[in-house]
Amino acid sequence: MTIDELVRRTLRDWSDEARVPSDLASRVLRRRRRARVRAFAVVAGATAAVVAGALTVPALVQGEQVDDSRPAVVVMTDPSPSTETVGDPDSVRPTTLVAAGDTAIYAYFTMSQVKESGGRRVLKRTWRLYDKDKKVYEQTPWAWLDVAGGGESIAVLERVAARRVGVTGSRGGAVRWIELERLAGAVRWSPDGRRLLVTNYDGDPDEAQAPASGGRRATSPSRTGYTVIDLESGRAGFHPVGQPDRDLMTLGRLDFSWSADGTLVWEPGVDPSATKKFYDLEGNPRPAPPEVARTYQEAGMSPGGRWVATGTSDTIATMAVKNVSTGQVKPLRPVGGYRIERLAAWADEGHLFAWACELKGIQSCSISDFRTRLILVDVDGGKTVPLSAYRSSTNDPGTWTPVFSRR
Repeated sequence: MTIDELVRRTLRDWSDEARVPSDLASRVLRRRRRARVRAFAVVAGATAAVVAGALTVPALVQGEQVDDSRPAVVVMTDPSPSTETVGDPDSVRPTTLVAAGDTAIYAYFTMSQVKESGGRRVLKRTWRLYDKDKKVYEQTPWAWLDVAGGGESIAVLERVAARRVGVTGSRGGAVRWIELERLAGAVRWSPDGRRLLVTNYDGDPDEAQAPASGGRRATSPSRTGYTVIDLESGRAGFHPVGQPDRDLMTLGRLDFSWSADGTLVWEPGVDPSATKKFYDLEGNPRPAPPEVARTYQEAGMSPGGRWVATGTSDTIATMAVKNVSTGQVKPLRPVGGYRIERLAAWADEGHLFAWACELKGIQSCSISDFRTRLILVDVDGGKTVPLSAYRSSTNDPGTWTPVFSRR
């Protein structure tokens, strides 16, 4: 069976579930590799939340006119942010800040399934935001949330899907609203903090109709494109994009993300040689950066561009970092009692946030490969630091999913 056939088969299997697991692609490739070695493979998606400098947001309204008399929101990073490694290794869901190097987890969410009228099933996110004054994560009322670099400002949705996007301070204060042409299902800050990327849907992408007896579940509302919002002018431009790959269409939510430098946006793909499809900010297809396009790992390229997080065919390790200039691949073999399963984000040029399972014990990798904790690992694979306690599975209700931002 080819890898393409395996991808399609697993996507069909998971389309029967109300929630698509965040490590979907890992499971696809895991099927392929178990025949020759007990291993743990790669994950679809990527992280894009690197923000620096300062930005004053004037009016935040769509269209040509901007009301400069309205109060501004300031997006700013600390000129000398801490690089200390901090975590909450005894908590399944962190209560205190998790951060390392130049990167912090200022927000995370948990998910639950809600049954509504007409046989509908809706996945609801509960968001927790780090309170810098109280030094703890606190629950928020927002349906969607993303944090700008520095952790001082957030972009929010009141509901999914929403007709407007809000920007406000993470410590509270007035919300400035941007009216949208199309419904919003997700919003993300650009790396430079000057724009927002909204993924548009014609309904709630986390909603699914109950299947008829013996049938498959109905698909969620379709994605219509994306909107780029320039915060300085307040202008919002919608760009229609065709439906995703056929094998991904039943998955519902397929959000767009920023490229690392903020010049392009991308959507997931199913081809191992092109795991991401790229577009410019006007909706035009663009060639994919080759190294990033060939990895399913969320971490992607390192901040300085020297390394790319990737998988490996090593008989012991399944995760690796590749030197972009030389092509050298450094497998991240088991270390510190952990086997590394996923590379989630770069902390700095020499360290990554990773999900790892326990190498030995009654709940070891060989027994439960989805029981993982967040750790910090260096690119040489020689040192690890635990940052959270073990979570039982990415699919269990209440399982936390971090959102990474620049400090």
